[in-house]
Amino acid sequence: MPYRKSRESFGTLAETPSSHEPNLKTWLAALFEQNGGAIPFERFMAEALYHPDFGYYTRHIRTVGGSRGDFATSATLSELLGEAIAAWIEQETEALGLRKPIPVIEVGGGEGSLMRSVITALDRRAGFWHRGRYRFHLVEISPRLRERQRETLHRYRRRLTWHETIEGVLAATDGAALVFSNELVDAFPAIALRHEGDGKWSEVFVEFEPERGLRELFRPLSGTRHALDRDLFSAFAKSDWPVGQRIELHASFRQWQQEWMPDLERGACLVIDYGADDPAEIYDRRPEGTLRAFFRHQRLTGAGIYRMFGKQDLTADVCFHDLARWGEDMGLKTTLEQSQSEFLCKFAGPACAAAAETDRSAAFLLEPDGAGEAFRVLGQRKIQA
Repeated sequence: MPYRKSRESFGTLAETPSSHEPNLKTWLAALFEQNGGAIPFERFMAEALYHPDFGYYTRHIRTVGGSRGDFATSATLSELLGEAIAAWIEQETEALGLRKPIPVIEVGGGEGSLMRSVITALDRRAGFWHRGRYRFHLVEISPRLRERQRETLHRYRRRLTWHETIEGVLAATDGAALVFSNELVDAFPAIALRHEGDGKWSEVFVEFEPERGLRELFRPLSGTRHALDRDLFSAFAKSDWPVGQRIELHASFRQWQQEWMPDLERGACLVIDYGADDPAEIYDRRPEGTLRAFFRHQRLTGAGIYRMFGKQDLTADVCFHDLARWGEDMGLKTTLEQSQSEFLCKFAGPACAAAAETDRSAAFLLEPDGAGEAFRVLGQRKIQA
């Protein structure tokens, strides 16, 4: 599970064969045998992305963006997002009355391009004499991406600290921090469901046979998730889902937030990701749901997400209405919830208009039919009473 040491919620991991060259097929067979032949898709996604020997993020990812990466992000396409986040940081610094050095945390920072843009923009806006106002922290579980971040951010190394968990940062900053992330939530393992009619749902499980490989099967949700609180997910409030409609729930992200949010006494959080406010909008004309894989900039769906275990990214769209409610339940106050285009225009100001005219990548981040509307931004603030 991303950005935490404990993985108890996904059960006991099958042990990796004791050899210098672990065998994936042997390990998969042991994993499924130990779990009765099948595991929930959520567990499958967790292992495919984060297993220490076979996981995509922990072992196989090369970089983010460019021809060597499997996918690009807004941060790798343009520095405009960093400009806007820097302005948001300044706004929250003043609103919260934070004293320097002000901790700024990025969780899941890819190869470091967004943090570089943010630091560059803050330095330019603050001037030479105020460059010590902020202290920057990165929380990154991928060894390969930590290495890339150190290369990208080498010139700022004296102002940066790396951490395994966000709890470690907050312990060192007395519970005060400004936290931001870009395309983090979609990388959390998702529960995958299929509507069976009359408000009944099945959970997607995955089974493995050495000769036939991986395949899906479906089990009644009423029997697999006794403790699932349906009131936490707005998708269950919609009563007219067609039979066969698939949806995804990012329950693991909420669990992760619950683990560290009590340690944040004064600060703000900014979440940027692709998705929508309403489940009906997310799944409009998407009967198969939003699960997909990315491999060398190719988008794979359906059976494609099972073809290259640990060699490709797995992701699903995010419901921002749920994210906002979860944060508010944990003591946060929502300060903004808007499209990426609106966020960039509000916080990047003149730079936004100028970049859109001269930079095709920046223009794409603003386009209504591109990333401008496909990505959403949620800002929330916490002030301990």
